[in-house]
Amino acid sequence: MAWITDSLRGAIEAVGRLNPFTRGGLAGSTALPGIFTHQLAIAAYMASGMMKKVISIPAEDRVREWRDWQADAKVIEAIEAEERRLSLQAKVQEAENLRGIGGGALIIITAGDHASELKPDQVRKGGIVAINVVSRWQITGKDWIKDLASQRYGEPTMWEMQGDKGDQVRIHPSRVICFRGARLPAGSAVADDEAFWGDSRLLRVYTEVTRSDETQAWFAALVRKAKLLRIGIPDLDSRDPEQLNKRIEVIALGESSLNATVYRSSGGQDDAGETITDYQVTWAGIPAMMDAFDQRVSAVSDIPFTRLLGRSPAGMNATGQHDMDNWNKAVVSGQKLETRPCLEQLDPFLIRSAGADPAKVTWKFAPLSVPTEKEEADTFNVTMDAVTKLQATGAIPDEAFAKGLQNLMIEREYIPGLDQALQEIPENERFGLNPDDDGTDPSAIAAEGGDPDLEGAGGANGSAPPRRAANDAETGFFADAAPRPLYVQRKLLNGAALIAWAKENGFKSTLSADDLHVTVLYSKTAVDPMKMGESWAGDEQGRIRVKPGGPRAIERFGENAVVLLFTSWELESRHRSMVEAGGSHDFDEYHPHVTISFDVPADTDLTALKPYAGALEFGPELFEPLNLDWKRSITEA
Repeated sequence: MAWITDSLRGAIEAVGRLNPFTRGGLAGSTALPGIFTHQLAIAAYMASGMMKKVISIPAEDRVREWRDWQADAKVIEAIEAEERRLSLQAKVQEAENLRGIGGGALIIITAGDHASELKPDQVRKGGIVAINVVSRWQITGKDWIKDLASQRYGEPTMWEMQGDKGDQVRIHPSRVICFRGARLPAGSAVADDEAFWGDSRLLRVYTEVTRSDETQAWFAALVRKAKLLRIGIPDLDSRDPEQLNKRIEVIALGESSLNATVYRSSGGQDDAGETITDYQVTWAGIPAMMDAFDQRVSAVSDIPFTRLLGRSPAGMNATGQHDMDNWNKAVVSGQKLETRPCLEQLDPFLIRSAGADPAKVTWKFAPLSVPTEKEEADTFNVTMDAVTKLQATGAIPDEAFAKGLQNLMIEREYIPGLDQALQEIPENERFGLNPDDDGTDPSAIAAEGGDPDLEGAGGANGSAPPRRAANDAETGFFADAAPRPLYVQRKLLNGAALIAWAKENGFKSTLSADDLHVTVLYSKTAVDPMKMGESWAGDEQGRIRVKPGGPRAIERFGENAVVLLFTSWELESRHRSMVEAGGSHDFDEYHPHVTISFDVPADTDLTALKPYAGALEFGPELFEPLNLDWKRSITEA
């Protein structure tokens, strides 16, 4: 028994010395040695799945959606093809992983001597042979710059690394793009290379990750003891040695097969006194304890618990969106402060290697999350409202504004293929300087009497500025600024063309040309006209033009009114801005339309009519007091 006891004691002590989960082992395993070598860094990274996630998640998220280029379509295709040829996205991710472990670098490989300085204008199309990734322990800085007046203070004048033949290869710093960790505090008593490469994410999280892994191992070992069979033998110490040995063999076999242990019970001298009991571990509180260690890792690494562990958020109605929004902000910050400077150092060489001019190319990181269709629609509406208000200021010339708006639409891909379509349009027409002519004779507009709110016959020669009805002294409408119900309309200047279409399609009568109009606002709510602002759309005389074609329909509205429905972003935006300024609207939606007639038989098949598809020329906005008895003034001919 003494031999058995000594052997058991020796085995337990040996296991204790080797087991990192003993009290001494746990304390010692959470501290790294004073010198952090390449081998130790890689070993710490490879040995722990949690450590790999802590290092790789930031690196992956920074390059996951990569970047969006802004340039000519052919130039973008060439640059993206060059990135694919060089496997740039994957290599930047690898370099970001090395940044987390301790530091890494991209090396630009071109023809010629790599010890000489590489300038962007030296790179021709296809000039970059390869871009390779190395760790900080594979390259050595030489002759560190100590001059405080130098912009490269603290950097080496040359890099060296071991070649394939065992010799030292010299590489000029212009060819080395370093992915470094966070800067160490100034004055830290460290070597030049340690100060250059900075702090690593691995060192920052090592202790907490190790504790988390040890805790997981402790609980994994505890699972084996979840159900323990205990066998008690009376007077175990007084048994015959031969009999005891046989009994121990049986006990050992039972422990290995049944997860059982034996102890001395207080029974009698025979086997009948043996007792067998079950001992079961209770799991209460263990999951929470495991989560506590993992949450500590999440806190130190600045990675949300849901992202790090891949688990759903806890709590009633919790979605985890707030955590992910904060994490995306952290990723964007890392892209801006660390990843982008590295890429900007590379891009002058990359773009020239793609055969493009860096001065004509810009880029930004692609969004980290993909919005839903509803979110995209909401963003579009908010953006267009902002565009409308910006144009209303008149601070931007029309041509410059058109160019900026077209670039916005192309960049955000609101209209697929818009950039190619615009390139096919002559320069003098692309920005609305010379809209397409639909064949309407301008003299026909003047023959109709032109805009009734312009001074002089015909009123379309631009000899006098437009005079809105709201400013007409005869109406006295703006005698004061008191709020009142408001009606805003635009007269149809080429009404003769619409009337001619109606007669050709069997309309017996139509409204007169002077009565054809589009309503912009019909507000029964009293509003201050001065708060309605002014329309930014239109030419110098306030007129707007709806181009030929587009969605059109002939429908019956209200009390037998037959109207021409059409679409106009200018009118819809203007109506919306007036409603936001306090105006009212009796219907759920606003549909721009021109009423053609109130005298169309009910049995007329309007679906058989092909809507008028010509241009619609509208005069400036007319502000008038709302007339609820307007039908009395309507006549048809």
